[in-house]
Amino acid sequence: ARSLGLSRIVGGVIGLVYLGAIARYLYPKGGSDTPPLKVALAATGVTPDGAAEIAFKNGVAGPFYYPTTVDKSVVVGVFVAKKDKNGPLTAANLRVPEQTCTHLGCPVAYNADADQYQCPCHGSIFNRNLSVHNGPAGQPLYEHEFTMDEKTNTLTILKRKA
Repeated sequence: ARSLGLSRIVGGVIGLVYLGAIARYLYPKGGSDTPPLKVALAATGVTPDGAAEIAFKNGVAGPFYYPTTVDKSVVVGVFVAKKDKNGPLTAANLRVPEQTCTHLGCPVAYNADADQYQCPCHGSIFNRNLSVHNGPAGQPLYEHEFTMDEKTNTLTILKRKA
């Protein structure tokens, strides 16, 4: 009985270590080693570094893929979205939502007709401002930090906001 209890404890610890490693891989925090991604902005859409232009649909462009580690082994999808879909291309009117659903990590899609981000896995729906419209997700979509050079209309996407 004693060895059975000890083996359960050891098995539980090993299981937690594996779960922690898997969670870290699937949900990187985007620490200080997150490489920046340059994106050119135009009235018609965005052009990620080395890619073709992705058109704005109702003020949202994407998703496109962003490596969040220096070795580019972990990649997440992101959008560039105007807060006011008819507003200007300024830092104050932009946000960079992550494509990862906050429920279980499935990639969300932007539905321009409904003006919502929708998760195909379990039905979560997020409003344009990234808040939850309909669960099961309980948290808003993640957002990435960025800087903007308004002279060159270049966005530099940085790590996920804390």
